[in-house]
Amino acid sequence: MIQHRPTILIGAASLVASATGLLHGTFHSHQSTPSSSRQTNVIMLAKSNMNDEEKAILDLQLHTNRQSPAETLASLSKACKTLEVESFDVYGDYQSNPQQSYLRQFESEVASRFGKEDAVFCLSGGMAQSIALMIHAKSHPTSNGRSSMRAFACHPTSHLLLHENDAYMELLGMEALLTGNAKDFDADNFKQSGCFGMAPMSLSDVKDILSPDNDTLVTYPTQKSITCNDVSTLMLELPHREIGGKLTPWDEVHGMSSLCKEKGVKFHCDGARIFEASAGYGHKSLAQTAEPFDSVYISFYKGVGAVSGAMLLGDSEFIAEARVWPRRFGGNLYSVMPYAVSSWDGFRKNCIDD
Repeated sequence: MIQHRPTILIGAASLVASATGLLHGTFHSHQSTPSSSRQTNVIMLAKSNMNDEEKAILDLQLHTNRQSPAETLASLSKACKTLEVESFDVYGDYQSNPQQSYLRQFESEVASRFGKEDAVFCLSGGMAQSIALMIHAKSHPTSNGRSSMRAFACHPTSHLLLHENDAYMELLGMEALLTGNAKDFDADNFKQSGCFGMAPMSLSDVKDILSPDNDTLVTYPTQKSITCNDVSTLMLELPHREIGGKLTPWDEVHGMSSLCKEKGVKFHCDGARIFEASAGYGHKSLAQTAEPFDSVYISFYKGVGAVSGAMLLGDSEFIAEARVWPRRFGGNLYSVMPYAVSSWDGFRKNCIDD
């Protein structure tokens, strides 16, 4: 069974983890809509064999506890020796022999652990998910041959809506369609007051927006009328950070995957915290958690504890096209060595398949 050091158990908006060892237990998927007055931003202790002094509180809104800059650089030096990184990557090592590039080896290792054919390292999640949305939109057919409008569907609390300054509109020319009863949702109001009583994305939400009988679909915030044929991608965040880390029930995740295949819609996972989600579902491997999705984004600087870094995973054809996009976004640095080595080191140390 997959273990994460520390194995993190989700309560509401916060996590309880051991500062010195493992906590044992599970955290639960959301099965019913909570009361709007429920305060879900409280700490909920999980069962463990640790006493109170051995527990440290981690918050989904915050990052992993950090070393000092000097300690971080010293750790990177040690990691280079442990991982046998003896040369710099150059512009992503896209043309390099995977056996001769530490970066390509890292990407291959992560892809294998997640059960995907290939992966590409990205500097940020914003870049990784923009790449996924663009590729899926470009390849999306409709009854008229090509979609006249590029749209994706997501939960109202998606990071793309709240924290990326409308990049999906300004850079990708795409529209967002909100799932669930989000008629009066206002992102600015949510960021100020929160909405911890909101439910995670459900299968019924997805069935509603992908139904050809639904002629009332409008985008957010532009309020443009669209049809289900305009939706190229369904994005599901695991877990939903902004509403307390709630998980969509796993049988519904599989239901969404089947429905997307039926409708010709790509199913993408915002897996910024997929390591915690995998533990929460009680999955035996990361591959089990990633299996229903066409593409998966993961972050290394949160639970894994890297300096920075992300990765986009999918089939070989998808990743081959994805490798071109970091340069188009201005994110293909001469070398990403400090970020990639830190990410690989954190992945090796904190994600173990028994």
